[in-house]
Amino acid sequence: MLFEDAFLDPPSILRRLTDACVEAVRDFRRNPKAYVVSAFKGDGIGGRRRKTLLRFGLAIGIVVYAVFFGAILVLWSIHAKAKATAADELEVHMINPDDFKMQEIEMPKADKKAGGGGGGGRNTPTPASKGQLPKFSLTPPLIAPRPEPTPRPPSLPVPETVQVDPRLEPKRDELAVTGLPTGVPGPPSAGPGSGGGMGDGSGGGMGPGNGRGVGPGNGYNMGGGDPRLGGGSGGGPATSVDQQPILLNNPVPRYTEEARKNKIQGTVTARVLIGADGSVKQVKIVRGLPDGLDEQAIQAAYQLRFRAAMKSGQPVAFWKNVLIEFNLR
Repeated sequence: MLFEDAFLDPPSILRRLTDACVEAVRDFRRNPKAYVVSAFKGDGIGGRRRKTLLRFGLAIGIVVYAVFFGAILVLWSIHAKAKATAADELEVHMINPDDFKMQEIEMPKADKKAGGGGGGGRNTPTPASKGQLPKFSLTPPLIAPRPEPTPRPPSLPVPETVQVDPRLEPKRDELAVTGLPTGVPGPPSAGPGSGGGMGDGSGGGMGPGNGRGVGPGNGYNMGGGDPRLGGGSGGGPATSVDQQPILLNNPVPRYTEEARKNKIQGTVTARVLIGADGSVKQVKIVRGLPDGLDEQAIQAAYQLRFRAAMKSGQPVAFWKNVLIEFNLR
């Protein structure tokens, strides 16, 4: 048959593309102007073939660009994931040996016990209802807390707060209603006190006291008696913070002669306790190196200075991983 070979053994698409490109180059060299005009006008069989080739080449270019762009996105996502995984570690590059003296710094003891309190109510006949205390803030509250939900949320919401040191705030449940932890389960009730807030005291706070704080006591804060700021949660380090510590200097550790002789290089992973003043209080080696480099890493770690971690607007103590690099260069 006349077209039997064309249907039984068609050339591959790559072969057809190569032949078309060779033919296009030949036609372009023969008459460039006529070739360009015919490619865009599509005059005749040859012009239509060139126009089809042009579209096919454009499609291939788009596919190549899409593959390249997709590869960039994949690499970026892998890099972002690796960076997030290492977010809890701070790498400090310390190279070139030098001597440092050991700084003996003791853990700070908790200050005197916190004091103060507050109370309130809205002259309701029933006791204050059970719930969660408002957020703690040393800024005087703009509005007194109340247990009832707002029927019409304002266009500019103002959070309910009590004037208490944020370091004393317990873990919060954002879905819990406002109330007293020692309150009575039941319908929302502000309690028989006065001056706003909740309880059987006065002053716009929470509890039986007189002030804008929480519990028995006067003025603000909590703990009883007159208001005073104390040692927070006993001076212990925070387990979570709003802002991580920020390194302010870059001390250099000392290389021991044994490590030099044996050409020991690598990284010591240390866990340091950064105090509320930004200095290092304790150092623990998590992964070390031989020939006395652990001891030198500890000495250098005590030289580190940080901008302290922040929680609820207050500087707090916080444990942080630090990578101390020893590199013979």
